[in-house]
Amino acid sequence: MKIKQIGPFNGDIIDTILKNRNIKDIDTFLNPNSSEDLNPFDLHNIELGANVLLAHLLIRDHIGILVDADADGFSSASIIYQYIKKIEPDSHISYFLHDRKSHGLTDEISQKIASSTIDLIIIPDAASNDVDEIQRLYYMGIDIIVLDHHEVDKMPEHGILINNQLDVNKNTNKNLVGAGMAYKFCQALDKILDTHYADDLLDLVAIGQIGDISDISENEVRNLVFRGLETINNPLVKIAIMDSFGSLKGLAPKDLSFSIIPMINAVVRVGTKDEKDLLFRALNKIDDGRVWNVEKRKKNKKTGKFDKILVEQDIYDIAFDMMKKVKSRQNSMVKKSLEKLKNNTSIYNEGGISIALLNSPHEASITGLVANKVANKYQKPALVLYYKDKKYVGSGRGDEKILSSLKDWCNETGLIEFAQGHANAFGISIPEDNFEEFKKRTHEVKKNEFVYEVDLIVRENVNRSIIEDVTNNKHLFGGKVQEPLLAFIGIKINKNYIRQKGSMLAFYENGVEFVMYGAPDGLYESLKNNFDRQITMDFIGIPSVNIYGNKRTLQLVLVGCERSGNYDLIEEVPDEVTVETIIF
Repeated sequence: MKIKQIGPFNGDIIDTILKNRNIKDIDTFLNPNSSEDLNPFDLHNIELGANVLLAHLLIRDHIGILVDADADGFSSASIIYQYIKKIEPDSHISYFLHDRKSHGLTDEISQKIASSTIDLIIIPDAASNDVDEIQRLYYMGIDIIVLDHHEVDKMPEHGILINNQLDVNKNTNKNLVGAGMAYKFCQALDKILDTHYADDLLDLVAIGQIGDISDISENEVRNLVFRGLETINNPLVKIAIMDSFGSLKGLAPKDLSFSIIPMINAVVRVGTKDEKDLLFRALNKIDDGRVWNVEKRKKNKKTGKFDKILVEQDIYDIAFDMMKKVKSRQNSMVKKSLEKLKNNTSIYNEGGISIALLNSPHEASITGLVANKVANKYQKPALVLYYKDKKYVGSGRGDEKILSSLKDWCNETGLIEFAQGHANAFGISIPEDNFEEFKKRTHEVKKNEFVYEVDLIVRENVNRSIIEDVTNNKHLFGGKVQEPLLAFIGIKINKNYIRQKGSMLAFYENGVEFVMYGAPDGLYESLKNNFDRQITMDFIGIPSVNIYGNKRTLQLVLVGCERSGNYDLIEEVPDEVTVETIIF
């Protein structure tokens, strides 16, 4: 492994990390505020859009909301739904859900809207480029308000587009996602109506901003997210967080990424229409106060068998149980797809990119999740595709140790229809006629010498206090403010304290668990199958803490590890000599 310490250690690990992230104003970063907040009325069309909504509410028109198919889509649509219900409790609102993981005004959704009785459709987090569909609905007499954050290819001639990426905005904040734009719309309404309801929905804003991987180092976004984490009001969100962490205190952005957000995404990917409907109703307190008798199975301690009992549950308990089941179903689907791939010749692995072919378009919703597993198994970038309409369509997952951007590499081949999304997590379509040539091109991809850029290199001892300091400040990191990466070099490990469970490999030293998820095949055996009682290891990982019951264990979640002696320090920056760093 090649390791480089980013900058000098000044004795304060948190200050060192923030300087390594090029945070200029550390005080504002640590204490975000509203001083630089975007005035909502600087966004083009926002006042017009607010007044159009109020006009429709005044004459008791039928309002529609399109719910886009991801965590940001559900949270932004919920912000609009709940805000309207706050200012007009008796308003007539219908919501439209995608049957599958789709975005914007698809033909199917457009037909549903056209067949309804709505007078106004509000579309958060989508549809900026759905020019033809917007025009069609407009000519049918339906008003349209789009609240979006995606790049605009062509301005629609009809409807009201409110988008923070537009050049015509007087001022903007391009880091706001769908939930952030929905919040700005509600802020504008608050100012027009002299009310203060928008801030009641900040927990939903946080879900959208974190779920859509926005830049939470930016002051306004950071402030919105922190305030949302401090005021979790939504009953369903509360249940999900309490189930994962046992408390609502001290939440970090990452905590939503490991609780409510993946559960919403699972329902979006593989949930039925009824399950998606239940999720939206629970998020929006529809049927709040109702109680159902639900049949549960409980183990009888005397007989050892499971008895059926009736339990009273509200909509939030029912929805949370459903979300857990759907998440489990999604995991089973991924496992089955991987088993199919393992048992046939559907993985092309001769080049520098693994290409796996799934049997059916019915597996389309999980291609990204399967790609994660394939990339991890073969330790290189992966594409997971299925065949449909003379194209190979699916998802890509990259590995920056090999390519800085798999998406860019695919686009640069000139052989694909599109690769859209993030640098190393995106959707892709390859025409059938180009597929064989594309596979040949993967032979050009070679593994680069990857350098781990770490915040601190610690030699020959496990410094618990540094790991503790980082985990106590976990709320500072997330989005483009990358989590800290630490290197522990020359750590002696008793072989009795090496454990493997499935693909998880763990080492224990000085009360710290060094844990690797998805460990490469054969690594455990190579470390254990020798006559040494003790081995010396080099670890690179992210500080974390595992809480199980009353037991709290410091961890380093590993991104790399190997036996000592093979690492190479690149342009190492010496520690800054201070009173705190001198060793006597």
